[in-house]
Amino acid sequence: MARFEMEFRVVVLDEPLTLYRACHGPDRRALERALMSNFQARREPPHPADLHAAVLHMAVSMFEQRENLERMARRRPDRIGTHIATLALEPGYGVCIADTGGAGHWSVWGVPAQLMAFVTDAQTVG
Repeated sequence: MARFEMEFRVVVLDEPLTLYRACHGPDRRALERALMSNFQARREPPHPADLHAAVLHMAVSMFEQRENLERMARRRPDRIGTHIATLALEPGYGVCIADTGGAGHWSVWGVPAQLMAFVTDAQTVG
């Protein structure tokens, strides 16, 4: 069983940060759905981390390294996604982030429409 932290440091984004999110297509509807938290999208069954800390259930999982996310998506395209969206996050929009997982994994909290405005690209998993 995975070991989860008991405390997370959530901060308001104060400098630009590029992160990557898997999605099931490059169209607007697929991207909007991918940028909803599991809580907002009412996804079932819950991820084990969501059961550990409700705050994670309300965040969107993103990665610093596109390659790490692509490896995961190639193994489980049905679950992870068939495309990778690039988000160029900017400060000043109330986006919050926390380092909550393994190397380069971030939890991101933000209004889905605002997160959508940060999407610069969505490409098929290579």
